[in-house]
Amino acid sequence: MSNLDKINMLFLNNLYKSKIISYLPKNLRKKLKKKFNFYYVEISLNKLPKNNYPSTITLEEQENLIKMFNSQNYVPWTTCPYLVQILKLIFLNQSQKYNFLDFGGENIDYFLYLKKNFKNLNYFYFNQRKNIDIILELKKKYCLEDLYIIDNLDKIKQNRYHFINLGSVIQYIEDYKLVLNALIETNPEYIFFTATPFYKKKNNQKKVIIVKQVNILPEVNFCYFFEYESFINIFKSKKYEPIFKTLNFTDNVNYNNFSNKYGEIEYADLLMKNKN
Repeated sequence: MSNLDKINMLFLNNLYKSKIISYLPKNLRKKLKKKFNFYYVEISLNKLPKNNYPSTITLEEQENLIKMFNSQNYVPWTTCPYLVQILKLIFLNQSQKYNFLDFGGENIDYFLYLKKNFKNLNYFYFNQRKNIDIILELKKKYCLEDLYIIDNLDKIKQNRYHFINLGSVIQYIEDYKLVLNALIETNPEYIFFTATPFYKKKNNQKKVIIVKQVNILPEVNFCYFFEYESFINIFKSKKYEPIFKTLNFTDNVNYNNFSNKYGEIEYADLLMKNKN
């Protein structure tokens, strides 16, 4: 990278860090996105802001998803298109009920899709309060069996799960260690993270960095990037081991504006297995 490119990158990083970027004309923001395609910028915060990643689903949208699912050969969008294939290798006993926790699950169509593929599945849903209320209303209106809605961590710990799915969610939770420890406490067989950013220590000792998400302006979110070995060690101490880590290709995330002190940054899927 030339000195001029470095200066331009520094200017753009500072622009995206500021509040000014949200007030620029829409056409100008589009041109910047098309040319530079920034997704995240590192920002100097000690913790994630409150009310981060606000709820987006509506009752009308969810009912439309139900209609679409019932009227055609419908496959929902997900941060892991191959999750059903993984579950088919795990949920082998047709006479057994399997408990699946979708932590941060959002749309109702994914419950419908999993139930279509696994009749013996108990699906547990956890999300923000507004989303929970909408899914509860759908459950009552459409008599959705084997759908269990959970509204706090204490209730999550009342069940044991064969598989916990965290689809692009853990990085948006401020006290992520509290959540991970609560989930591990339920002694699940598998914990699966998808579309999660990891980096490798190079010239720094940080276990996480905080970034501002700018690819969907004017909406702005904040999240963590996790140092991979530090993240894995949370599980290793509880007798979990990684089965695989692979790149996630549901989005073409650009990290070119990040310092090389973080080494290689990956948008990845990670499957952990209980060794006990």
